[in-house]
Amino acid sequence: MQVPWIYPEYIKIGNLYFSQTLITSFLSLFLFLLFVVVYQFLKRKNSKNSFVVFVDMVIEGVLNFFKDLAGGIPRYAQLYIIFLFVYILWNNWIGVLIDMFANEKVVPFLHHWLRPVSSDIYFNWILAVVWVFWALWYGFKKHGFKFVEKYIPYKWMWMVEEVKGIGSFFLKIVDILIALFIGLLEFVGEFVKILSLTLRLFWNILAWMVLLWLVIVAAAVLWDKIWWMEVPFLLPLIVFVIELFVGFLQALVFSLLVLVYFKLAEQSHH
Repeated sequence: MQVPWIYPEYIKIGNLYFSQTLITSFLSLFLFLLFVVVYQFLKRKNSKNSFVVFVDMVIEGVLNFFKDLAGGIPRYAQLYIIFLFVYILWNNWIGVLIDMFANEKVVPFLHHWLRPVSSDIYFNWILAVVWVFWALWYGFKKHGFKFVEKYIPYKWMWMVEEVKGIGSFFLKIVDILIALFIGLLEFVGEFVKILSLTLRLFWNILAWMVLLWLVIVAAAVLWDKIWWMEVPFLLPLIVFVIELFVGFLQALVFSLLVLVYFKLAEQSHH
């Protein structure tokens, strides 16, 4: 047995290779579409159904929560960020189920094929790149070419308006260098955002994935030695519940950070 590695394995299907996380994402999408179909069917049949009412209540709560935090961000951008939250949350929770059952000690066959999507650093990196650049595009669309001043603060270069003598000449050089340095910091800051979003989601999901794997293996060993105790069942269950919360928290943090980036782009030149 091996502890889950930081990179997913690749499975050959026909002449093509698919990563475990890509296969999991297909499964996750199928389950989500199935969930939507069941919800729509039950809602048409009886809109007062307890399941339908609960889902509607959750949807309304999420919409109101992000609306209260969004400020002046347009409604369409809010909905996209809410979609991001739901997308990551759904994948995280499907990943928790996979952690619990697609294990070498539970269902070895599934363990070979499936792995939580958010434990793939490339998946998280692509999400981070798309949303950080989307926030930048939103800022550029909102403010036009003035938004570029954030990275090329040309106004700072003219703090010393007139160059008279060698002293003011050196002040002008320092003026330009400071402006360029500030612009460089802002530019590097965008890459830091991408790195932060990527690693935060990746390491948290991977860490709990490894922890649950270790707990299940330990529980299996305990079960062989002290089969009359219920602890081997309780330990994985406790970690499973905590991992559900962690999956929710990481989806929320990721989407809220994206919301903050949009708000920063919105307010850049106010």
